[in-house]
Amino acid sequence: MRKKLLILLSLGWIFNYAHRMSIPPLIPIIKGEFSITNAQAGLLMTSLLLPYALIQVPAGYFGDKLGRKRLVVMSILGYSLASAFMLFARDYWHLLAVRALYGLFAGLYYAPSTALISEIYKERKGSALGIFMIGPPVGSAIAPAIAVPIALTLEWRYSFLVLSLMSATIGVALMFAIKGEVKQVERPRFQIPKNILGLSVMNFLLLAAFFGILTFLPDFFVNKGRSLEEASFYFSILSIVGIFGSIAGGTVYDKIREASLICILSFNAVLSFILVKTSYPPLVLPLGLFFYSVGPAVTAYTSEHATPENLGTVMGFVNMMGFFGATTGPYFVGFLIDKIGYEGAFYSISGMYLVSMLILAFEKIHY
Repeated sequence: MRKKLLILLSLGWIFNYAHRMSIPPLIPIIKGEFSITNAQAGLLMTSLLLPYALIQVPAGYFGDKLGRKRLVVMSILGYSLASAFMLFARDYWHLLAVRALYGLFAGLYYAPSTALISEIYKERKGSALGIFMIGPPVGSAIAPAIAVPIALTLEWRYSFLVLSLMSATIGVALMFAIKGEVKQVERPRFQIPKNILGLSVMNFLLLAAFFGILTFLPDFFVNKGRSLEEASFYFSILSIVGIFGSIAGGTVYDKIREASLICILSFNAVLSFILVKTSYPPLVLPLGLFFYSVGPAVTAYTSEHATPENLGTVMGFVNMMGFFGATTGPYFVGFLIDKIGYEGAFYSISGMYLVSMLILAFEKIHY
């Protein structure tokens, strides 16, 4: 049962990302249709990430109180239906509204899922979360593979309808394949300890960098003279390599704990700097490996700052702060691109990784 649950939760997380990351490879088409700026294109990520962030703490607490599996099923079916509404979007404000509704339901997923996995896998939670966290790279990889061919063959809005039908099947499978609640919290507490504040700021910067890169990487390569198909291919390669990075990140964390985070953040800072300096596409291979190893390591590290009674709340709070960064990152990077170009804008991403390393080092000394 444990393995079946992990597989279904991981599939739901994959499609959670596939829906949200279908926008980046479609940005060149959407910009042309709606005549919007890079900053406005960045808001297409911000509009989903803001409600996503705001719902994190309630999702964690109510998952503990009402049932984590129940809330996860509600999330999958809700975000599938919401994303399908993209079919009816006919102006820029419609796009923002649909993305916001999607973000609200998608935000119910992470906290109860990661709390549930951390509880049932205990000392092997890093490895289990490494499997769960293949969601971002796999979802990001299949997004252009689904969205771009449909956009070029039919029309880009149908990409979201196809994804919605696929993800809804996972919600139905989770509803019927796993009977009842797997782990019920007896006395859930809405408590946020002081020792997670630095970690929360670090996660803010990490997800600002993460979504800043993901939102504009395809457009970055198009700007450097690559075709949309070629840029989408590099975007997919980054994510495919990230599958191995996610699994490795969780496994290494189980062995060397915080030291793994220091190494991961260092490589991300260096590789993102070299990529923008050289525009050399093969760099997406090593970058993808370290880029996606951050998620499981940070998630496992966060779970160690909580008790069983407030685990969902803590996971939700740290992720909420991270997604405030994710909300800010795409708009901030898009704004910098409009003002100073891609090179200067992407240098700020390397800076975010460096500051995150300093915060982690400070936290390790003082706690």
